Amino acid sequence: MGAVTGSGRVRRAVVLAASLPLLLGPSAADPAAADPPGAVPHELHCAGPPAGCVDEAAGVLRRLRDGLGCDHRAPFAAVCTRLEESLGAAVRAGAFAEPAWAGGSLNTGFVNRYLAAYHADRAGRPVPAAWRAAFDAARAGDLNGGQDVLLAANAHIQRDMPYVLAELGPSRAREPDYARVQAVLDRAYQPAVEDVARRYAPLLALGDARWNPVARPTAGGLFHLWRETAWAHARRLAAAGSPAERRRAEAAIESNAARWAVLLGVPGVPGYRAVRDAYCRAGGGGSGGSAAGGR
Repeated sequence: MGAVTGSGRVRRAVVLAASLPLLLGPSAADPAAADPPGAVPHELHCAGPPAGCVDEAAGVLRRLRDGLGCDHRAPFAAVCTRLEESLGAAVRAGAFAEPAWAGGSLNTGFVNRYLAAYHADRAGRPVPAAWRAAFDAARAGDLNGGQDVLLAANAHIQRDMPYVLAELGPSRAREPDYARVQAVLDRAYQPAVEDVARRYAPLLALGDARWNPVARPTAGGLFHLWRETAWAHARRLAAAGSPAERRRAEAAIESNAARWAVLLGVPGVPGYRAVRDAYCRAGGGGSGGSAAGGR
């Protein structure tokens, strides 16, 4: 079940992480002083139609993205914003058998895990190991933008998603809708790449679409693997028949995500941070092009 098994999978992940400095170019700046303006709630409450719940989540993530400006966490928030927008369109188009689950409780619970980790880190409270690796890397600012996104995506998908699914019940009947959600996210990949390229990394669009055609299937395969692993971990967690079994299931979730974080956090290119930050200060990062620590 662990995601860091099999030499082929590890090699693909290492190639992806190693190639991202060339693909993602400059992207952001020091997150330490960044403090997004406006209200970024600690938790969302889905009380209306599923499409409205997705719209609310997209709006919150959009405010988070814009407020972070050149913070190294901003590219992941930008990706999440695009994915929410695509999910909302799919809900409106009737893509799901149980939209109240896919666009309502599942999506809201998933976004809430991200918000909880984000606010806990800002407040100096403990966060799960996979999130700690992502936030520490963003704060240090030494990795490339692709690694920042992948570290956060690993924590969100492989660590957060199993708990959300287990809480809601990962039944066989819901597995097709889970697959449909993932298909929607896969289709949103290229628009998300283009958005991040425009805001943070202009080389990304060229490299991903033409210069290195292996980048997209490699990233897509990685996310597909993570989502499958999340479902399997959720099934194990939901089936735990004793506190001891639950502890073992939770330990498997945490250790798997933490191992991936170590793999993805390979050392960056010396001096790369200065290149990233210079581009951001020139107006490429964030909707307003704010510099590090700006509002």
